[in-house]
Amino acid sequence: MDKKYHINVSKKDIENSKYSLICGDPGRVPRISALLNDSKEISFNREYRVHLGYLNDHPIIVSSMGIGCPSTAIGVEEFGQIGITTTIRVGTSGILSKKVKLGDIVSATGAIRDEGTSHQYIDGAFPAVASVDVVLALRQAAHNLNLSSYFHEGIIHSKDAFYAETPSMIPDPTIKDRWKSWIEAGALVTEMECSTIFVISQIRGWRAGGIMAAIGDTEAGEPIVDHKKGQKEAITVAIEATKLLLMKET
Repeated sequence: MDKKYHINVSKKDIENSKYSLICGDPGRVPRISALLNDSKEISFNREYRVHLGYLNDHPIIVSSMGIGCPSTAIGVEEFGQIGITTTIRVGTSGILSKKVKLGDIVSATGAIRDEGTSHQYIDGAFPAVASVDVVLALRQAAHNLNLSSYFHEGIIHSKDAFYAETPSMIPDPTIKDRWKSWIEAGALVTEMECSTIFVISQIRGWRAGGIMAAIGDTEAGEPIVDHKKGQKEAITVAIEATKLLLMKET
């Protein structure tokens, strides 16, 4: 029952919850938990701001993870150690595909592992794939909320360096070609966490998915255009998807 070192919560603190909604920004946590019942903050240690709320009397954890895969991996692992088995990332992203517009929301079916953390777990040939249950729940949630026209589903790109795609003093044609190949292959958006979440969850036998608001146009060289666009919609879809998953358990 000891508190985990980084997240600073125990199984008792989360009331045996099995579900978590995670994000990078600690400031987004209260915006997510406000849509739950009787939510409250139970810890704020390092980048991990943790709230507990309820959906139909089921305890739900909302936690920030900080930016990038390393801190996210720690959070996902420690929450898993105390009982979380389903995780949905509620994040932001930059547009790669012309199909996606600013403010749209994107559900990741899988992620390009263009980061280092997941490779510490298993070889790069192993795919980073979202759980089918979560993908289908996010799709149905967008339909239920009449957001289908703003909703996309497909492969996304996960990276370590936020500004890697912008012009640099030492342009590397190899890197530019790789970016071009991701876009031409149909990657929808780029972000910084999903690939590691998916790999860890697959290895540990947990479920995971991700829903991202498109707040910037990475392909156009504008990684952030409007940080508020689509966030409310992404949050409501994640919560509706969690409700749908809970309904299947009862």
